[in-house]
Amino acid sequence: MIREVLDDMASCGIVPTDPGVIQFDLPEMTRFHVAGDKRGTLNGFWRGFSDGLPAGVFGSWKTGQSHNWTSGDHTKWTDADKAAFTSRIEAIQRQRAEETAQAQAEVAKIATERYMALPDASPDHGYCLKKRITPMNAKQDGNLLTLAIQDWTGAIHSLQTITPSGKKMMLKGGAKKSFHIHVGGNPEGRLLIAEGYATGCSLAEMDPDAEVIAAVDAYNIRSVAQSARERFPDREIVLCGDNDPVGVRCATAAARAIRGLVLIPPIIGQDWNDYALALEVSK
Repeated sequence: MIREVLDDMASCGIVPTDPGVIQFDLPEMTRFHVAGDKRGTLNGFWRGFSDGLPAGVFGSWKTGQSHNWTSGDHTKWTDADKAAFTSRIEAIQRQRAEETAQAQAEVAKIATERYMALPDASPDHGYCLKKRITPMNAKQDGNLLTLAIQDWTGAIHSLQTITPSGKKMMLKGGAKKSFHIHVGGNPEGRLLIAEGYATGCSLAEMDPDAEVIAAVDAYNIRSVAQSARERFPDREIVLCGDNDPVGVRCATAAARAIRGLVLIPPIIGQDWNDYALALEVSK
């Protein structure tokens, strides 16, 4: 059965560098290093049971993949077999969710304490100068621009840091889905949701009557938009995507999901920071 699990993992692109860690009937979820991931990381997870109807769950925290596994021919299952399989998978998934929530709560506490202890970001930070933005609602940790990833109550769940050259890093183990970076602006105005922080700052300067948040990246923009719509059922919400295939697709899908509007820069390849810089040059 271990061989079956390893073969299924390989078919999904999740290969343990040490196959010996894949065992059945252990009391806790097994974390393991996935071939190709950064050295020292334990992004892979597995838990399985061998008695009765063998079943398990494996996946990758890094990619978000999660796969159910079982041994044998599914076409011969009885209703009792199906019920037993579902019960086991749900138990493993509950454990994973509980472990994830606990780990993210610990990261949130660290993130909050760290962020609150930092000074406000300097306008002379290299990234701000490069993007020609005024840092809004940002802190600075040495040479790192530090941004709070928060919910609509203001609670901080994680951090994003940006180096002077523009390299972006997330706090390991922190939650991101549906949470945002609050850039600033008018809380009574329409809500603009940008992809990244720099584009958010540019939008805030171009439209001071609006409130602006950043979704961190295009793939998080839909969950951020849905969270905003729950918070503001009747507010005008505009999804300000980058003009590239991913940006347009994600912004459009988010707008459809929440009855929002879409705003895309006019030139292919532009984001809203590029647009603002081009506008400045033209003036």
